[in-house]
Amino acid sequence: MSKRTQNVPLPHLANEKELNHFLLDALGKNLEQAIRSTVSILVKTEMRQLRDELWKEKQEALVFNGTYPRHLVSPAGKVESIPIPRFRSGNEDLNLASMKVFGEERERFQNLVAHLHLAGVSQRKVNRFCKNLFGKAVAPQTTKLVFEEMLEAEAFQINKTSLTQAPSVFLFVDGIWETVKSQKTGETRRRVTLAVLGANEDGTKQLLGFRLAFEEDEASWTKLLEELIHRGPDVAKTKIIVSDGGAGCLFALERLMPEIPIQSCITHRYRNVLKHTGFRHKPEMGKELKRLTQSTSKDEFLKQVAEIQKRWQTIAPDAVKSLLWNLKLSITYFDFPPDLWSKLRTTNALERTFREVRARTRVHYDHHESPQSSDKYHQAIFGNINRSYFHVPSPSGYTQ
Repeated sequence: MSKRTQNVPLPHLANEKELNHFLLDALGKNLEQAIRSTVSILVKTEMRQLRDELWKEKQEALVFNGTYPRHLVSPAGKVESIPIPRFRSGNEDLNLASMKVFGEERERFQNLVAHLHLAGVSQRKVNRFCKNLFGKAVAPQTTKLVFEEMLEAEAFQINKTSLTQAPSVFLFVDGIWETVKSQKTGETRRRVTLAVLGANEDGTKQLLGFRLAFEEDEASWTKLLEELIHRGPDVAKTKIIVSDGGAGCLFALERLMPEIPIQSCITHRYRNVLKHTGFRHKPEMGKELKRLTQSTSKDEFLKQVAEIQKRWQTIAPDAVKSLLWNLKLSITYFDFPPDLWSKLRTTNALERTFREVRARTRVHYDHHESPQSSDKYHQAIFGNINRSYFHVPSPSGYTQ
């Protein structure tokens, strides 16, 4: 056996884990070397063709003069110091197709970073992933800028899309508060993004529209709902609207959709009850509200409310008042089949969407730089979530 084909003995390895690490490391190095050699040969081949063409056309001689190193972010990771041949007169003005691999890989790298962020991956995980795969860490500011470039390139039109075929049997309405910088004063203030989510019995969901507002008041909700209705959802099929229970939203719904039953989110109601309960009594009140949620009928629910009122009227009168306020809106879900109660008594379907937004905004932003920036950001996040919603399996076979 010749020396060239002779097997190289493996080093002494203590266990299977060390063996796997050794093999992966060797494979990675071989792949890096293959990429390094291939790219270098491609560039040199194209340069030779260019040299021959120039000699035939202009009798102009181009002479090779060594190499210079270039780094490449490849699918196999970062490949450093690829030797790129050069002419004595320089390569800067030459339009070499083989050199575009460097720009293309950079673009792929940036798209990967942007889509990881869009999918809700934290900056720490993006950084670790890119460092392990590409040998290159990513600063938070870089990820933010890359993501914003992607927003400019993509056309998200949630608030302009026709809703004639959109899911609308169940509607969920709520708002998410964030900090936005004013372009006029330069000051930051809290603003709310109002949103409407539609769902059908088969489990399909879609974020139908949203609007940045200063308050969750009637005027702001009316504008959003009017814009939404104008885009054509079949509200005649809407069986229930689940709201956060805010007065502004309820007034707007009463004005624009008076015939549709409304369910006030019991989670929001319970939060208000606990907010008005003394710290010492919060655990016990929490248990009362949990038992209330386990009611198996509307009558049982109202009976337990009456018992809570009797026991807590003198201890926490403001909490009882909060529980009783417009109570009939908290029991609408009992008019539907029991397998839908957990889905229709809260705005959790929309809250899960909001959690996706918060997971991303907390990575880079303590505030949005402008209302326009906020709008674009939410367009992208909601658009990505909408694409995933169409793959959600059916939670119920409810028909009525």
